[in-house]
Order: sequence, then C-alpha cells, then structure tokens
Amino acid sequence: MAAVLTWLTVTWQQHVDIRVERDTAVVRADRAAFDAGFNLDWQAMAGRRLEPTSKLASGATGCDPSAAAELARLRQRASELEQRLAGSSADRAADAQELRALMKETNR
Repeated sequence: MAAVLTWLTVTWQQHVDIRVERDTAVVRADRAAFDAGFNLDWQAMAGRRLEPTSKLASGATGCDPSAAAELARLRQRASELEQRLAGSSADRAADAQELRALMKETNR
C-alpha cells in the first residue's frame, strides 16, 4: 500500500510541475506581448515611430525580431505543456480507476 501511495504522490507532483511550468510560460508570453505593444506605443508617443517588422501572436506589432521569436517560442512551449497536461489528466483518471479496483479486490 505504501508503494501505491508513493507512486500516486509522485504522479500527482509531476502533474503539478507541468501545470506550474505551463502557467509560467503563458504568463511570460503574455508579458512579452504586452511589452512589445507598450514599446511600440511609447515610440509612437515619443515621435520615434519605427516601421513594425513582425506581427505578434497577440495581434500587436513589434519592431524587435528577437522579442517576436521569444514570444513564439513561449507560446509553442505553453501549447506543448498543455498537451502533456491533458495526457497527464487522462492518465490520472485511469490510475484512479485502477486503484479503486485494486482496493475492492484487497477488501474481499
């Protein structure tokens, strides 16, 4: 029983770790999109309007190709983590059913 509980704890912790990493990637991507839009607006207000060279995922345009690349990388990583998280949730549901069946067998 201790081995099963340890396994469940480790599985849950891995699930939580994926959620935290996904949330961090999403927040960083949102911040990068906000910063790009803010910088563009600031340049326009200061009279130093530069031609936008890239279109960001948020719909804002930005002049810094490295910022656009970083935003794309963060959005891709968030998408990958979301897919892993969906798989992790399905695995946890199957594991819970298996554990219930095992406990019913043990009680007999």
